[in-house]
Amino acid sequence: MPDVPSNSRRTALVTGASAGIGEAFAEHLASRGHDLVLTARRAEVLRDVAERIQRRHDVDCRVIPADLSDPDSPRRIFYELARDEIEVDVLVNNAGLGLRKTLLTQEWREVADFMEVMGVAWLHFMQLAMPPMIERGWGRVANIASLAAFAPESPGSLYSGVKAQMLTTSRGMRSAVRGTGVHVTAVCPGYTHTEFHARLGIADLAGRMPRWMWQDRDEVVAEGWRACERNRPVVVTGTVNKILRGVLAVTPAAIVERQMLKSVAAVRSRGRH
Repeated sequence: MPDVPSNSRRTALVTGASAGIGEAFAEHLASRGHDLVLTARRAEVLRDVAERIQRRHDVDCRVIPADLSDPDSPRRIFYELARDEIEVDVLVNNAGLGLRKTLLTQEWREVADFMEVMGVAWLHFMQLAMPPMIERGWGRVANIASLAAFAPESPGSLYSGVKAQMLTTSRGMRSAVRGTGVHVTAVCPGYTHTEFHARLGIADLAGRMPRWMWQDRDEVVAEGWRACERNRPVVVTGTVNKILRGVLAVTPAAIVERQMLKSVAAVRSRGRH
């Protein structure tokens, strides 16, 4: 089936679209003729992104500011779209955040908000979006996971665990909708130049790590979207990350865990200088 039908344009819902991979995904899909629904917490920044994309690509671009730590946000977004008879053909579950501290030291409210965004909201979006996709016989779901999904968890962190959940659930959902015309792909980038680390207070992380470990967000999006179009269950973006994934697969867990502890300690030590 062609990517864009002759009688209408597809509509893509992108979460976390105000910056980083989400913004790049919105730009990429708009360049392919998709109308957009963009959601994120920062309303003014989101509107600026939408206006720029709309001018550049001549697509419709709706903005729905929302905080996905609110459990009702996904349903409110879909209620607004249903009211205006807008169908979601492409879902990009990109919204995410990190915790500055560990489970044992972070305030519980912040942990709960983290888990709502990272472990629940994207599932709710799939439950709302995918049944209509199946009925129409066409849909694309790109879940932005991480190379961290294949790695042991940093001491006290929760990030790798929630990304592993996204990875395995995406695989299961792809199997569930096989043959329906709906594709589900877990996109697993490694270190990517975005605002993510700055928001965690480690904006200088890129300067403290080898340049070859970092990827441009547009490269991540282009490879991720190709994989989704081809209905691949998982894509690790970038040659270096693919090599790292292979190393993680064959290295005994105990060795990987010891190296993880050393790496975390080294990064934290350099950060104190």
